[in-house]
Amino acid sequence: MRPTINHKHLLPFSILLLVLFTASCKKEVKDPLAQYGPFVKTVMRIDTGAFRGFNFGDKMDTVLAKETAKATEADENYLYFEYRIDTAGSFDIAYDFDETGGLAEIQSYVYVKNIDKVDSVFNAFKDYFDDHFGKNETQMGYNVWSVKSGKYGDININLSDESADFTADKTPGKISISIYPDKD
Repeated sequence: MRPTINHKHLLPFSILLLVLFTASCKKEVKDPLAQYGPFVKTVMRIDTGAFRGFNFGDKMDTVLAKETAKATEADENYLYFEYRIDTAGSFDIAYDFDETGGLAEIQSYVYVKNIDKVDSVFNAFKDYFDDHFGKNETQMGYNVWSVKSGKYGDININLSDESADFTADKTPGKISISIYPDKD
């Protein structure tokens, strides 16, 4: 005697198999910033915009709403934030806004506690900016990227290692990132 198939259980079983198969085939979405290491991933936060997902012209309310901490300092044309990067270091960000209230300049300092890691962190930022904005030029000790913007003309991104400015023992390394319209 041949076993019979109960057709009322076949459809739910088929759906279950399809769901399990589909779930197992999903590709893991990779964070594009992860390849640059924890400093770049934490400082840049998101892989869009000029910096941390922000673009020139963004309003202060937008920056306040999207930043993950409360501003340490703020006035009508200025915001300042401080962040920790686990036990490895910290960074700060200053956003300047123009007379129309649009984002006009960004300055960030990244502090690396282990001075022996400053070069690798610096190179990770350099690689990130090279990959996103093309090869940099060296100007007066800065790595500089010039990016064309229809609304703001040329935007400069300056990256420098300012660790030599700290002379005391056990001081952290310091990396500077400046993003601003070229007014020349």
